[in-house]
Amino acid sequence: MKKFIVIYTFLICSILADEIYENSKDICERCKCRDEDEFLLDCTDQGFKYILANWPAHNKTLVATFSYNNITTLEILPPTNQTVRLVFDHCNIKYLDPGAFKEVKNVEFIDLSYNLLTTEEIDGEDFKGPYNKSVYCPIAVKHLNLAYNQIHSLPRKFFESMPYLEELNLAGNDFVTLDPNTQMALATLPNLRVLNLASNDLTDLDGDAIKSLNKLVELNLSSNHLDFVPETLDYLGKHLKVLDLSDNFIFELRDGSFLGVTSITELYLDDLPRLTTIYVDTFANLPNLRKLSLRNNVNLMTIDREAFGINQTLEELYLTNNSLAELDYRLLPWSKLRVFELKDNLLECDCNLYNISRDLDASITRERDGPVCVDPRTDNIREVYALSQDICGVKSKRNLIGHAIRHFETLRVVLITLSCMFTLATFIALTVAFLRYRRGTAFRSYNFTTQVQYNPLQTQFRI
Repeated sequence: MKKFIVIYTFLICSILADEIYENSKDICERCKCRDEDEFLLDCTDQGFKYILANWPAHNKTLVATFSYNNITTLEILPPTNQTVRLVFDHCNIKYLDPGAFKEVKNVEFIDLSYNLLTTEEIDGEDFKGPYNKSVYCPIAVKHLNLAYNQIHSLPRKFFESMPYLEELNLAGNDFVTLDPNTQMALATLPNLRVLNLASNDLTDLDGDAIKSLNKLVELNLSSNHLDFVPETLDYLGKHLKVLDLSDNFIFELRDGSFLGVTSITELYLDDLPRLTTIYVDTFANLPNLRKLSLRNNVNLMTIDREAFGINQTLEELYLTNNSLAELDYRLLPWSKLRVFELKDNLLECDCNLYNISRDLDASITRERDGPVCVDPRTDNIREVYALSQDICGVKSKRNLIGHAIRHFETLRVVLITLSCMFTLATFIALTVAFLRYRRGTAFRSYNFTTQVQYNPLQTQFRI
């Protein structure tokens, strides 16, 4: 009888296991396995509904990819003591079992991007480590990718079992603001170095969300709804190296925009449709800036010649596809640039461009598919790096037009002022005439021709 019960129990467990796990037998015939420096298991697009019951035999780092399957619920993963990197993108995952990663405590990389995870279905229990002596041990994850899910807030204890996390990707979710729960969650990440908040709906960056991130070196805020450069970046000023503010509604860059973030070495300001002018000293507070990208700002027409200040150490400058008509020679020490892109602008050939091209390194100017400009003498297109000194004696149409515009503006102001004065004088004259007319009408309608005078001292009473 006992033997029957054991066999029955084994059969039931086997049936349930088949319902919960994918068959691991001969898995390297169904998936692609490569035993190289790392053991690579690629089960992309295999119609999996569940995870594997067991890993294939391996004695080195396991990289397991399950992209483009249909795993609605991510169950507890099979055990291994080896270092693991897991990829579950595009799997329609809605739910995570509590402790889904507890048997792979040495997991370093988890990619759960492009799934259906929501705020309501995630919490810190999902990532708890193995249970040991009445406590849950942490897992070793350093890189967590939750991009392009449906998360609008993080539970405050979400990272409780991930103290070693260095890189967090929350791009493409539904964050409108970083609410108090999210702020408290992020505050528990003392080792975070990279934070990606791109492609959300943020209108500002709450200071309480980042002020505890003392090791953060890279922040991506691109493709949000920012109108200004967030002032709260000051909290990251001593350690932030890379900042991406591209594809926002920022319309103004001036001397206070980057005040306090002196440590930045790479700055991306691409695809800013409302940006028209970069004002004096905008980048003067960034003495360590090495790379600046200002591409695809279709309304950017002016960069002030003092935008960078003195002692600039810029090495890479990207100005492709803007609406720049001129570039001042005094803007930068051009000889220090290793990379320079200026194509697809509205440049007029002038002495500034000639002098710039002379100072640039030969590795830049030998590029035959370089920027072009319009020669004001002939309206023909010329290569900037092929300009000769004779262009310095040419009068710029831009200056003539600018002078005409300024002259017109002065005349317009004078005419508007005279018109306002004439209108005001006319109004006053009409008001005075109307009041006199009203007074004359009132006097003519009075019933007595002479005024009756009454002197109480002359009144006598007779008895």
